[in-house]
Amino acid sequence: MSNDNSLVQEYVRREKHDTGDISAEHVQGYRPGYAYRYGPKQQRRKKLSTFNVIIFLFGFAVALVLYIGNIIAVNGLMKEINQLEQEYDKIRNHNEYLRADLNNRTGLEQIGSIAVDQLGLSNPSEPPRWLSIDKEDVEQLQRELDRYNQ
Repeated sequence: MSNDNSLVQEYVRREKHDTGDISAEHVQGYRPGYAYRYGPKQQRRKKLSTFNVIIFLFGFAVALVLYIGNIIAVNGLMKEINQLEQEYDKIRNHNEYLRADLNNRTGLEQIGSIAVDQLGLSNPSEPPRWLSIDKEDVEQLQRELDRYNQ
């Protein structure tokens, strides 16, 4: 038994020397009087090198700059979209106004009032009559026109 304890004590002494923070109570399954079989030493955690930290920070900074640039670009595009939508609404409203004005000006009442007031036209007081023209009269008129043009 004392031999087992001395092995544990020797192991603890070596580990304390290597890491500085182990005691016999921390060994898994420690029971006095039993033999222990120890596996390989635990892998120590590697320290981060300064170069790796700088590379990580540089990559993070680049990603952050790209993200912020993307946000600024999207905001600019949204502002442009809003301006174009407002311009589109103005043009559409103006087209509606012009369409209503065109419909107003091409109405029969409007055309009739312009014909009477500005051109002096009026509706006929008597109904239209049919005219009958003989073929001989047309030929005679054609001959007279031909003589006149010569």
